[in-house]
Amino acid sequence: MVRLIRKAEATDTLVVGPDSPGVIVPGQILLGTHPPDIYTPGEVGLISRSGTLTYEVAYELTRAGFGQSVSVGIGGDSIVGSSFQQWLQILEEDEQTQVIVLVGEIGGDSEECAAQYIREAIDKPVIAYIAGRTAPRERMIGHAGAIIASQGAEVGNEVGTVESKVAAFKRAKVPVADRPSQIPDLVKKALQGAVKK
Repeated sequence: MVRLIRKAEATDTLVVGPDSPGVIVPGQILLGTHPPDIYTPGEVGLISRSGTLTYEVAYELTRAGFGQSVSVGIGGDSIVGSSFQQWLQILEEDEQTQVIVLVGEIGGDSEECAAQYIREAIDKPVIAYIAGRTAPRERMIGHAGAIIASQGAEVGNEVGTVESKVAAFKRAKVPVADRPSQIPDLVKKALQGAVKK
């Protein structure tokens, strides 16, 4: 991945993964392994570190009548091809996207960094969900890459926890769902708020 990332940077190429289901623009483009039947065209941009949670959240949105503009799984390995920040900016500039859903997980600091970026650079409403709330604190759980990244960065025991990530999003005024089934209601509120502005 290090060699691939270097080649990509030299040619202005965006690598989505590794460990990624790819990108889907429902009804138009499928680059990867997203199950297209659970997606429908719409206004919600979806960025996730977890492939299967990407599908679950897309399914919840579709069932609630909220289609997706773009859905991307960026993976959770220690060497990433693209970041939450890059995709947040892409969705911020995308005319079809009206609200962004960010799905994170325990381990690493990418969600904390994304929350800071949202505070500084994103105007569209963002909803977050963090997987791993019920994981035992005394045991390391999550993608191996995320665990290694947080240990290698010596960021301390608190960064990378659910509490740290939720607190970062709250500081950025980003609503955080307790479970995927709550995301459609938060999206509805965000869209209603966007219409009032």
